[in-house]
Amino acid sequence: MNIVLVDDEMFVHGIFEAVVSKLEDVNVVGKFLCPRKALSYLETNNVDLVFLDMQMPDFTGLDFLNEIDKKQMKSDVVVVTANPDYAVSVINNKRVVYFIKKPLHEYSIKEAIKETKEKRALISSALLNEDRLDTKEDNSTHTFFNCNRRMINISHDDILIIKSSEGGVQIVTAKEPIASSSSLKEIDNKLPSSTFIRVHKSYIVNAKKIELIYDNLVIIGKHHIPIGRTYSEKFKAYLRKR
Repeated sequence: MNIVLVDDEMFVHGIFEAVVSKLEDVNVVGKFLCPRKALSYLETNNVDLVFLDMQMPDFTGLDFLNEIDKKQMKSDVVVVTANPDYAVSVINNKRVVYFIKKPLHEYSIKEAIKETKEKRALISSALLNEDRLDTKEDNSTHTFFNCNRRMINISHDDILIIKSSEGGVQIVTAKEPIASSSSLKEIDNKLPSSTFIRVHKSYIVNAKKIELIYDNLVIIGKHHIPIGRTYSEKFKAYLRKR
């Protein structure tokens, strides 16, 4: 895998090189302080992954993403930033495969590379396709939940998240949490997958309520839901189809 780093801080280059040089099958083919020079390099060289700083003077990471989209370059991108506001601007960009919150650490760099490798392996083996998403056609707007011997009909639009709890699950709504004796798996099977997506072994989220995805967290209001490694690729594939 050929990797390029684009960051206007020289000390970041040293940290990045020290980490990536230890990895197998990964080559740092370019490190750029100037994003425009990095773009020129991408035009004439095969680059699989770009670690891209968002906050750079004169030509930002957003400008860089716009250019590679315009020129239809094939490189995937890992967004690196200390400012979560940038995540809102790029969350729907299909090239962005991972977010890293500054400062850079060895773990986050390795995880980003691992995620990208797994994604590319899935695509190349034709496992990541329309059937894998298994999106059900379901126009229902409410679902009945078994809640303490009562069946409560809850509007999908009221549900923020559903999380595992002792003895069942907790359905977190905009008004109040509701306890249900059903298992998370049972609820996952009955809710429309066009709206609800499991992001962790303990969490289902209402995709329509997601405000931000940053540093491997789904943020819905005051709730910060972790994205589990097992569910990460399917969740990213779900987002790319939206």
